[in-house]
Amino acid sequence: MLRSILYLIHKQWPDKPLALKFMYRRYCVTASENSSMELQNVLKQLRKLASPSLAGSWDNVGLLVEPSAPHKVSTIFLTNDLTPPVLDEAIKRNSDMIISYHPPIFSGMKKLVQKQWKDKIIIRCIKNKIAVYSPHTSYDCVEGGVNDWLISCFDCKSVEPVEQHEDFLTCHTHQVELDVAAEHTQLLREAFKAEQQVKITECRERSDGKHHLSVHCTKSSLKRVMSILQDKMDSVKNLQITNLEKAPTLGYGMGRKAKLNNSISLDEAVQLVKKHLKLDRVRLAKSPGVEAVSSVAVCAGSGGSVLRNVTADLYVTGEMSHHEVLHAVYNNSAVILCDHSNTERGYLTVLKSKLEECLDSKTNVVITEVDRDPLEIV
Repeated sequence: MLRSILYLIHKQWPDKPLALKFMYRRYCVTASENSSMELQNVLKQLRKLASPSLAGSWDNVGLLVEPSAPHKVSTIFLTNDLTPPVLDEAIKRNSDMIISYHPPIFSGMKKLVQKQWKDKIIIRCIKNKIAVYSPHTSYDCVEGGVNDWLISCFDCKSVEPVEQHEDFLTCHTHQVELDVAAEHTQLLREAFKAEQQVKITECRERSDGKHHLSVHCTKSSLKRVMSILQDKMDSVKNLQITNLEKAPTLGYGMGRKAKLNNSISLDEAVQLVKKHLKLDRVRLAKSPGVEAVSSVAVCAGSGGSVLRNVTADLYVTGEMSHHEVLHAVYNNSAVILCDHSNTERGYLTVLKSKLEECLDSKTNVVITEVDRDPLEIV
C-alpha cells in the first residue's frame, strides 16, 4: 500500500516534493532487497497456474527473454501488449519481469536491430535486465482463465469450453505390453526403473508361469524400451505397442459456451458486456432469428474460427471478419464485437490476485496504466 501511495505522488508531482521522491526511491530499493524471488521459482508458479502445454500449437508462449542468472524478481509488471509506452512505464516502475499476455516475440527473429519497433523492445528489455513471459492461449484454455472471466458477466449455468482440450493423463504416450519368463521380470523392473520416462503400470503372473508386463513410456523413450527388451527377446512373447489416447481435461479448452439461468433481451446483454469490459461502445450485429438471449458463446481476442457454427443466441468476442459475422447472423446468432484486446485486458486484475496468492506476496505485482487497444470508436 505504501509503495502504491508513494508511486502516485512520484508520478503526479515528478519535480516535488524532493523528500517524497527520495522516500519512494529508497523504499523501492529496500523492498527490492527484502522481498523478491528467483526467476526460476516464479516460472514454476506460473507453470502451475497454466502450463504452456495448454497453448495452441501455433502459439509462442512461456519465457521469451531471460536475463543472465542469477535474476531476482521483486516487481512483476502485467500488460496485455508490450508496446514502447508500456515498456517505458515498466522501466519507470523498476520492473524485473514483464508478463505480456500477447507474446512480443511471435515469429522467428533472425536478427535484433534498431530498425523495427519490436526489436527495440526486446533489446531494451535485455539492456534493463527485464525478463519477459507470455501466457497467451494457455490462459485462454485454462479453467478460471480469460474466457471464464469474459463469460462471467452473464448469469450462466453449466459453462463449458467451446473446443474441449485433450491431453495425455501423464507424460506417457505409448504402452508396451509383453509376456516374459518369470526369471527375467526383476531384471526388467530394475532396467525400466532407471529410465525417467518409463514406468511399469502392471505386472501379473499368468497361468503358465510367465509374467505379463504393461509399460508406459514417451515416444522419445520407446527406442530405449525396445533396446532393453532386445537382450530378452528370446523369452519375450506377445509383444504389442499401442498409442495412448488423449483424455478430455474437464473445464479446459478454447472459448466458453453456456445457457443463461434466465433469458435476457439483446439490449440487456449489450449493457452487461459494456459494464464488464468498461467500454462506452461496442459493435452489434443483430440476427433476425434472435428475439431474446438464452445462450451465449464467447472467445477472447479473435473468435471467428472458434465460434463458427456454435449453437448460441449470442457470440461475444473481440473481432470477426465481415463474412464470419454474416455467417453467424444468418445462422441465428447475434454478435457483439468489442475489439481484440478489450476482451482480454480486464483479466489482468484477476491475474494480479492469483499471482499475489501463489507467490505468497514475495513480489510486487503491478498492472499497466497505459496499455489500451489500438482501435477506438470515434
